[in-house]
Amino acid sequence: MGIENERVREGIRSIGLDPDDANLRDRLRYTKTGRLRQLFGKNFKCMKGEGQGVLTAVMHLSPAIESGFNTCPFATSCADVCIKTTGQLVTGMARTARVSKTLFYHLFREDFMEQLRMELHQHMYLAKIKGMKPAVRLNGTSDILWERSGVIDEFQDIYWYDYTKVPLEKRSPPSNYNLTFSLSEDPESMGRAVRYLEAGHNAAVVVQTAAGMTRTTAKEASRQIVEAGVWNGFPVVSGDEDDIRFWDPPGHWVILHAKGPATKDTTGFVQRVSLSDLDVIDMFEGHVWTLDVDARC
Repeated sequence: MGIENERVREGIRSIGLDPDDANLRDRLRYTKTGRLRQLFGKNFKCMKGEGQGVLTAVMHLSPAIESGFNTCPFATSCADVCIKTTGQLVTGMARTARVSKTLFYHLFREDFMEQLRMELHQHMYLAKIKGMKPAVRLNGTSDILWERSGVIDEFQDIYWYDYTKVPLEKRSPPSNYNLTFSLSEDPESMGRAVRYLEAGHNAAVVVQTAAGMTRTTAKEASRQIVEAGVWNGFPVVSGDEDDIRFWDPPGHWVILHAKGPATKDTTGFVQRVSLSDLDVIDMFEGHVWTLDVDARC
C-alpha cells in the first residue's frame, strides 16, 4: 500500500519504521521480539476498580496527532497535559506502543478489529473466571467514536465507558456505552457540558487551587468542591477514587484533581478554585462562579 500523507509517514518514521516497508502491517502488529502487540493494557486508576469487583481493560492509542492521524478531533490544550505525560505513559516504549497501535488501527482496520474482538473475548473470559464484571475503556488516550464500529453492540455484557470532548449531537452512544464529557477551555465547552448533564450523562472537570502548582494543592481543590457537593449548578462526585464512571449517578460533574504538567496549567483547561471562599474562577470569560455550599446532592 502506498502512504502519501507526509504527516503519517513521519509518524511511522518516528517509531523507527519505513513507511514503504512491504511488511509494515506485521511491523506494527508485532514487537521487535516477535510477540503480538497487545491492544489492551492497564493503568493504576483503572486497577482500583478491582477492589469493587470490576476488571477493566483500557486501550491507549496516540492522542491528538502524535501518530500522524488525529484521534482527538476536539482536542484543545489538553493535548499538552494529556495523561500520556504522566506515569508509565511517558516512556519511549509506551509511545512506540501507542503510535504502533494507532497506525495499525488506521492503516489496517480489518486486522485491527479482528484482534480487538479476540482480546475482548479473552477479557470477558478472564473476568468470568475471576468472578468480576468486565469493563472496557477504548479511549484511554484518544477520542474515537467507537459506537460507529459496531463492536460495542456486539459485546452487550461488557460495561463500556469513555471520556470525550465530542459534542453530544455528534455522538449516538448505545445504552451500554457510558460517556463522560471532558470540560476544556474552549468557549463552547461549558455549553456542551451542560447539554451532556441535562441529557443524563456526566461531565468531568479538572481542578487546581487559584495559585497552586502542585498535585497536593490540586487534591485540596478537588476535596473542597466534593465537600461542597455542587459545582456550576449540578451535583458532583469525585472521579479520583476509581475509574468506574459507568456507576456514577447521572447528571453529575466528575471532579478530578490536576496531575502531571496539568498542575501548572493556566490555559483554562484546568479550572482554578479559590479555597478562601469556595469560589470557582471560570477561565472562559473571567467570571467567578460561587459554589452554593448548602446545595448538596
